[in-house]
Amino acid sequence: MSKYFLMISALWVLLPNLGRSQEDISLPYDLKSPVAIHQLPEVLEEVSGLTYYDTHTLAAINDEHGRVYIYDLITKRLKKGKNIKFAGRGDFEGIELVDGYIYAIKSNGDIYKFSTVMYEVVEKIKGPFKSENDVEGLGYNPVTHQLLIALKGKGDTEDVEVKGKAVYAFDLATQKHAKTPVYVLKDKDLKKVLGSKNTKVRPSGIAVHPITHEVYIIASTGHALIVFHQDGRPKTFTTLKRSLFPQPEGITFSPEGDLFISNEQEGEGGTILHFKMKSGG
Repeated sequence: MSKYFLMISALWVLLPNLGRSQEDISLPYDLKSPVAIHQLPEVLEEVSGLTYYDTHTLAAINDEHGRVYIYDLITKRLKKGKNIKFAGRGDFEGIELVDGYIYAIKSNGDIYKFSTVMYEVVEKIKGPFKSENDVEGLGYNPVTHQLLIALKGKGDTEDVEVKGKAVYAFDLATQKHAKTPVYVLKDKDLKKVLGSKNTKVRPSGIAVHPITHEVYIIASTGHALIVFHQDGRPKTFTTLKRSLFPQPEGITFSPEGDLFISNEQEGEGGTILHFKMKSGG
């Protein structure tokens, strides 16, 4: 039996955990009380992706331009002279920093790779995805040395049929895309747990916790945070407060486990919410 079908089975058997109270299965964060709310400039009104860049700095991407912006968490400003242009206009949805290289992904699945010190040289990596897949998130799993690619649209690829929202992997060692998804989230299963025929959850960002290595997926459609164990078993489902999370799109962690979630805001700059990891979390 393939790993893909084992994960589907695990999701079906353990899905009731998604509906359990956070008092039963608690997150190591208080998602109602950020320690800081960072108001971004208008150029990052549509902040679609985040990654931890360096001490006290995050790298962010605007989904309309192939440009990376470095944000200083201490000064609460964009760092001057640190904007990195790597492509022209395009629908860029995710960003991740791995071993001195930045990876940025478009909604069609194309990955752009460039060094933080030689960003003039950009490698473009084609993926197995089409426009109907609607790629929305990019994360990195240090355990498997894989990029995680979250799809907002159809989970199907040319060789695989998936009934649900899928996360695929790109192996950085072999430079190859996995043929089957590593995580799948089914709408019909969520409806059974949440008791709503109108429940829709569409992934918009993905990140791996640096300490627990659990996979965190945020959804702007559905306003939710879903956490998976390393082996693909679902752990928690948390509804996000709309006043704090108007449109959650980006997610990343500091090496110490602090959580950062970015929100797009129409008509003004986006926001980054900073959550401290609870002691013992």
